[in-house]
Amino acid sequence: MKYIYMLLAVGFLTLSCETKYEGLTETLETLPVSQVVMPVKYAKDSVTEIPVQYIRPTVCHSFYNFYYERSGLTRTVAIISVKENDASSCPPSQLEYTATLKFKPAALGTYHFKFWTSTDTQGVNHFIEYDAIVNH
Repeated sequence: MKYIYMLLAVGFLTLSCETKYEGLTETLETLPVSQVVMPVKYAKDSVTEIPVQYIRPTVCHSFYNFYYERSGLTRTVAIISVKENDASSCPPSQLEYTATLKFKPAALGTYHFKFWTSTDTQGVNHFIEYDAIVNH
């Protein structure tokens, strides 16, 4: 009797499982930074919050994370967004949003920040650049 119930349960589970998922798909896109408000003071081993503003191109885009590349004391930063790809339209949205970058310097010195703003037709990247002096 147990085997009959087990066979019925396995049969129902097999029939009820759908192998094809047709939900929303998402893609990651890099968005340019429009403005940065750099703090004045930075301390070693202390977290400093840096407000980074960007424009969301459509209502289907939302903040995902920061692109953050370290090279010595240089930091290259951009916005990574997730875009929902579905069959409906994505109306434009030129609203500006703010994401907070948390910076925790591990050494004393001058950190050079490069916030990506665009790439021109020749493929050259453009940046807003700031220096952050960590002296205590």
